[in-house]
Amino acid sequence: MNHNKEAKCPVCAMEVMQHQNEVVYQQMHFAFCSEQCKVRFLAHPHLYIGYPGIAAPIQEGQVVLKRRRLRLDQPLSVEGKVLVDEVLRGMMGVNAVTVAGDTIEITYDLLQVSLEEMETVIVEVGARLGGDWAERLRRALIHASEELEIEASEVTPPRHYLP
Repeated sequence: MNHNKEAKCPVCAMEVMQHQNEVVYQQMHFAFCSEQCKVRFLAHPHLYIGYPGIAAPIQEGQVVLKRRRLRLDQPLSVEGKVLVDEVLRGMMGVNAVTVAGDTIEITYDLLQVSLEEMETVIVEVGARLGGDWAERLRRALIHASEELEIEASEVTPPRHYLP
């Protein structure tokens, strides 16, 4: 394989080098722009590649926008606001972040990032802020049954399909 050629990340369609974060799935090579996209793909590959003759939701241009509003028991410091905003905006699939007063509002594409992935990042930010912020931010997250929703969106194989 020529490692200098470019490919598209199947999760976000970003141009990447063919060897970047490479995975072989069903005898096909895939390259990813980030570890986040690679993990998303491996968790639900048929959201991104479908099956022969059946396009995946992402291939059809589908977007599953979600908005989460997290209420904190007290406002973040100025430094905390900047850190939360910066880290969340740096995640693939996060479209908008607003941190104001005791509220964090996040708009994201569920096909590219999950609430669970954002929780991991938010708790890490809380640990960097010190005190009991990691637990406060964790408690502020509203867990929905996204996994059921994401699994319902995944393309199922046709009856004649043999992996």
